[in-house]
Amino acid sequence: MLISFTVSNFRSFDKEERFSMVAGKARNFSERTNRISSANVKLIKFKAVYGANASGKSNLVRAIDFMQHAMLHGIPANAAMDYCRVSDNNAERPSTFAVEVVLNNIRYIYGFEAVLNSGLFTKEWMYEVRRQHCRTIFYRDVQKGTYDVASYMEDSQLADRLSFYADDIKNDGSILFLRVMNKNKDALYDTYPILAPYRTVYRWFRFKLSVNYPDESITQYTYFFDSKGSAAAEELLARFDTGISKVQVCDEPTEKLIAQFPKRLWSDLVESLTEQKRRYEEQHQERIPAIILRMQEDHSMYIFELIEEEVRCKTLKFQHKHGQSLFSLKEESDGTIRLLDLLEVLLANNSDMVYVIDEVSRCLHPLLTKKFIGDFLALAAERNIQLIVTTHEADLMDLDLLRQDEIGFVGKRDEEHLRYLALMNSALVSTSEFAKHIWMESMVEFQSYPMGSWFLTCDVAL
Repeated sequence: MLISFTVSNFRSFDKEERFSMVAGKARNFSERTNRISSANVKLIKFKAVYGANASGKSNLVRAIDFMQHAMLHGIPANAAMDYCRVSDNNAERPSTFAVEVVLNNIRYIYGFEAVLNSGLFTKEWMYEVRRQHCRTIFYRDVQKGTYDVASYMEDSQLADRLSFYADDIKNDGSILFLRVMNKNKDALYDTYPILAPYRTVYRWFRFKLSVNYPDESITQYTYFFDSKGSAAAEELLARFDTGISKVQVCDEPTEKLIAQFPKRLWSDLVESLTEQKRRYEEQHQERIPAIILRMQEDHSMYIFELIEEEVRCKTLKFQHKHGQSLFSLKEESDGTIRLLDLLEVLLANNSDMVYVIDEVSRCLHPLLTKKFIGDFLALAAERNIQLIVTTHEADLMDLDLLRQDEIGFVGKRDEEHLRYLALMNSALVSTSEFAKHIWMESMVEFQSYPMGSWFLTCDVAL
């Protein structure tokens, strides 16, 4: 679970800012908190982040997304101007990204510094925190060409191997050491279980952190492909009064779709399916390679599978109550589509997931947004899962629904913002109406921006 995220010199964040999921002194809804004795921390499982346009709330999401991308793939080329441009000096000043997490009941701190203008990492560190003791897993200073790797290890042969890996990239600012330690190292981890922290933290970034923007789907729709998941999804859709009574998986003519797609898109799709198949065979996994293709312009959605060297296509059709006709996803309302995209949060059984959703209320009726959050909060009492959302939806500021520490603000460093930030974090807030009043004073017109045409969701487990 996420304890905190720290960022500096990124977009609207100049000085170091810390986003925290540590529970406050609120006593209500204590069942939604998770006290982890081994890590000496109590965490909340939900946080709604408010802020007027241009206040920085979406930049908080982008900062988390940037850290995840840099970890898994390196610094993107288009990030050169993402430093905080309030000062020309910031172009050469390192940007900082760090997370504090609890994984397997152990508290870890992982972070790095990078000069975005040059696209190079300058420092990297990871620590393990146990009660009052903090030990170094590794520390790396690229500019000085120095490193400290797991000095607590007694096995000299293992220490030598780690030093070899670290020494190989000591002056290489293009890659992170944690990423190096997770490239073709399965045999190493099998032989030396003491190295588990390297794999545990990396896999949290890869599999447990899900960052989502308004025009993207969180869900992979995989729950519609088995009877149990489909029944649960249909029940939720009925409870949300979407009018949908049944969801069916229908075959689509592949040849017709090929003619509609750009050749490069189809080529990439086939290549990805083939690569999935190869990887599954190497890992002796009996899985069907599959990819979901979504078109943002009209919400078309297709599932492509590679079966016996043949690409086959399926799609979802929706039947409404009081009728027998089937409707495609693009024929559903924007609100229904958005809800379908969010269902993953309510249906996923994957524990320790952290979902970060920008503009969660996009296209949703205020009452539907409130119901969605309410359903998540009910589940949060039974699951170790966290949901962090940005929103403008004032109706969520209901202290009969949310704990006081589940409401946060992102604002500019001026007197007005500091005033209501302080009030929201004090005992002065006793009613939801007072919270709404403070928020509405800072509201400006909501705007949104398109984010491309197509996106692919790979590694779909069908």
